[in-house]
Amino acid sequence: MPRPLGALPARLVLGAVLAAAPAVLPHPAAAEFLDHSHLLDLSDGSDRAARVRTASRGGYALSDGRPIRLRDWYEPGLPDLTLRLMTEMSDGVGITWGVSTGETGRKYRIAPALHLGFVLQDELFENALLTFSGSALLGGDLTERSCMGDYGEFGAMAVNCRLAATILPPEETLDYLLDRSGWHSSWLAVQFEYKF
Repeated sequence: MPRPLGALPARLVLGAVLAAAPAVLPHPAAAEFLDHSHLLDLSDGSDRAARVRTASRGGYALSDGRPIRLRDWYEPGLPDLTLRLMTEMSDGVGITWGVSTGETGRKYRIAPALHLGFVLQDELFENALLTFSGSALLGGDLTERSCMGDYGEFGAMAVNCRLAATILPPEETLDYLLDRSGWHSSWLAVQFEYKF
């Protein structure tokens, strides 16, 4: 689950983005677009990064007794950072957009991604609000790399690094390599809110 980075870093990043935007997008329409934009999310981590952290628990010993800590192979250099904004297009209609940086460890990679979505909101009657929203993640694929395992008289062969010391035959462990499309993090939601 993404962890909020806090209000101060969020303001700094949003301020930097908005300050640089006129230079990058000098057209008046671009400035107006950004005037109607609001920060939705600034966080580190993602569901794919959480999956990697879960997989990185534990370890095993090689045949010569050397310990292998999975965490060493699955620790990111920089975490997957996400910035998402919402731009109001009209009353009750907004688009959401943003980017994720992705992350890389020795044995895996999460690709950078674009977030695109929408929010439609309507007051059905007094104090009753209906919201329909969705978001698609373009990119953000998680892939895991294999290791070369030395199985003595059986020779060296590709193996899933995390499962190299299990009872599974090495070639079968490759079926369990992490491989998840960022598209699986896309969502749709309907929310009804009644205030009384």
